[in-house]
Amino acid sequence: MKKRTALNILSELGWKIEKDGNNTYTLQQFSNAGQDFSITISGKNADELINSIYSCYENFDVSYETYLWLDSTGHGKNGAPYDLEDILEDMKSCENMIYKSYEKLLLKQKSYHHVGA
Repeated sequence: MKKRTALNILSELGWKIEKDGNNTYTLQQFSNAGQDFSITISGKNADELINSIYSCYENFDVSYETYLWLDSTGHGKNGAPYDLEDILEDMKSCENMIYKSYEKLLLKQKSYHHVGA
């Protein structure tokens, strides 16, 4: 699979893609609760992009990301849901968005390698 194909698949999954450099991209979309959510990936080819997305998934700390959206009283701030539980669920859905993107690209890459074999 070509790098362009991988980026097109990400776009089809709802990610807005902004090129930050030669091989670096910011992927942005809104969470289920409407929060602006983004990750940064990099890669010279599709395999590297897929690995970068998996790295984002592996390093996504749901608890920490939830904490970032809490005010000093433990409630949502900056447009986040008011209740901590809702923010936590929203961050879990963001983590799932990353994994689903990785999974979709990996399946496409495996089918590409299988057909090409």
